[in-house]
Amino acid sequence: MENDKRLFKAVLVDDEIWALRGLAGIVDWAEYGFDVVGKFTDSSEALSNIEVLKPDVVFTDIRMPGIDGMKLIESIRKADSHVSFVIVSAYRDFEIARKAMKQEVSEYLIKPLDKAEVKNTLTALYTRLSSSASEFFDIKNFDLSSDKALKNPDVIKFFKAFKFTDRSRILLSDSEIKNLPGLTPVSVGGFDYAYILSECDNPYILEDRLKGTRIGLSTALSSFEEIPEKIKEAGKSFRGCFFFSYNEQTAKIQEYLFDNLENKISMEDVCGHFFLSKSYVFELFRLHTVTSAMGFLKRVRLCRAADLLKEKGASVSGVASRVGFDDVGYFIKTFKAKYGVTPEQYSQLR
Repeated sequence: MENDKRLFKAVLVDDEIWALRGLAGIVDWAEYGFDVVGKFTDSSEALSNIEVLKPDVVFTDIRMPGIDGMKLIESIRKADSHVSFVIVSAYRDFEIARKAMKQEVSEYLIKPLDKAEVKNTLTALYTRLSSSASEFFDIKNFDLSSDKALKNPDVIKFFKAFKFTDRSRILLSDSEIKNLPGLTPVSVGGFDYAYILSECDNPYILEDRLKGTRIGLSTALSSFEEIPEKIKEAGKSFRGCFFFSYNEQTAKIQEYLFDNLENKISMEDVCGHFFLSKSYVFELFRLHTVTSAMGFLKRVRLCRAADLLKEKGASVSGVASRVGFDDVGYFIKTFKAKYGVTPEQYSQLR
């Protein structure tokens, strides 16, 4: 099996640990196109995890305490009709085989396992899953912040056909967005909702349309290869409560300020880093943002402070230091002017 082939996700369930280890180690699963994402000796634990793991195939013993193999199959089948099943049993039981056929079980392996038979089963199963994979492919099942997902042939194929524009962006949100044209839902680790937005002319108009929804936007996303970089940008935008300017130079300064918000930073530092004059930086922000460079830094610091104050065990002085305020009194005064309550009062609102 080629290494660049799609890896289907497999879960193994057997109440006997030695049997589970034997099944897991009898072949190189990746060689046959499978990634073992879960191994369970407790069928109840397997059932509770399968919704999260989203396997393509489940290999399960039949005679197990609690939830037996057939009940496990029936429960999973009700939740996801696309999962395939392989029974692994020490018994040649006609009644089990009959029930298995009713549940459309793919294969029936007999213990002790024969290596050649397991290989043949995996080869046939891979062929069958591959033939139907395109029908059920969902890009939301792949975390685009993962290198593994971005190397997946199906993900690459999906994005080769994707229509990027010079106004496409990664959009991250704290709530589901509906009725917005040009949105493609995707998955990004650490965020409940993520999208590729094909057209974004003005992020502030977008913010107005999505009142009450916190969002983060990357700069323009023009190709599949840029996805990792743009996810990072969108994350910074989300956490810093700001939008990147369409002006590339201004956006770079914004990112620099965000990356250094915990440091004591001045206009001289910004100008020195980018080899620009103060007047030029001032003009960039006047033309391409809604605030000055230092005003931008202050807003980002306060936004990050608000999030950090919600963390368990956070202290006002600790948060102030983490967002670049070395004067706690000034931090409290500035925070209250922004949010209407002191940092301590704000932390108690969680």
